[in-house]
Amino acid sequence: MACKIKGTHIEASPLVLGTDYYGKTIPESTACALMETFCEKGGNLIDTAHVYSDYLPGEKHMSEKVIGRWLQKSGKIKDLGKNLYIATKGGFPVVGDMHASRLSYREVKSDLEESLECLQVDAVDLYWLHRDNKNIPAEEIAGWMDEFVKTGKIKSYGVSNWTAQRIEELKESSIRNSFAQPVASQIRWSLAVTEKDKREDDTLVEMEPSEYNFYRESDFPVFAFSSQAKGFFAKLKRDGREYIKPEGKAGTRYFNAQNIKSYESLLPICEKYGMTAMQAALAWLTYAPFPVFPIIGCKSAEQLKSSMETIKWCSGGEFRIEEFVD
Repeated sequence: MACKIKGTHIEASPLVLGTDYYGKTIPESTACALMETFCEKGGNLIDTAHVYSDYLPGEKHMSEKVIGRWLQKSGKIKDLGKNLYIATKGGFPVVGDMHASRLSYREVKSDLEESLECLQVDAVDLYWLHRDNKNIPAEEIAGWMDEFVKTGKIKSYGVSNWTAQRIEELKESSIRNSFAQPVASQIRWSLAVTEKDKREDDTLVEMEPSEYNFYRESDFPVFAFSSQAKGFFAKLKRDGREYIKPEGKAGTRYFNAQNIKSYESLLPICEKYGMTAMQAALAWLTYAPFPVFPIIGCKSAEQLKSSMETIKWCSGGEFRIEEFVD
């Protein structure tokens, strides 16, 4: 069920493995086991970032370093760019101040070169600009990325947390100047929606109707992070007639009437197909009228195996989208 990402060499699996906190709250041995399991279960695209784990004390860039060591020790390095792909991100703001932009040629170039060193690779299959800075002309940014492609440091690139309007500007600038074009976008998206007053970071871009229309009309691929809504559909429980607010971000961010209604709509589907609510919510994303690759972030082998079982129900799988939530 691999899907070719237009404009790239990547034949991506339906689900993508997220690797935040690798080497910190997720020990290296556990992280390596998770990556092995992901590959064994049909996954082939691993997503990281130069900043991952840096918001915690200790050694910097641990997620990339763990992945780099795993590629070498496991022998998977020989598969890289063929049936295994690595994506990473650069240009993240100053840690602790999301409005202190680091999106400049010098900083992105530095992040990229450090990422290559940490990952122990010569090139990244897919490179994301981790945040936007609307004060910088899209044409200027397009020029940087074209240089990185032409010098062989990246094979393709996309953007993370950019609005549809800015993506259009970037694409148009790239076409006008015969530059390498962006191939995909990362935004926060799941079946569960967040209320605007619960959004803790205003530099994140979430799926809104205007964004959705852009992706549908342009057929532009989306990599959906927080695709499992912090486990909301797995953690939601009921006591008699009342639902109990889940602990952590699953509750503070997603416990609202709309999401409870979505959960209840999933239950008949779960019963019919023998799937969990989490699996149904994850598969739902892949039935959009444009390519969608949910990013899953699992802390245990059990969680990962359950998530990877969703592949058989992803777009083109066993059920019809007409049965899903509107």
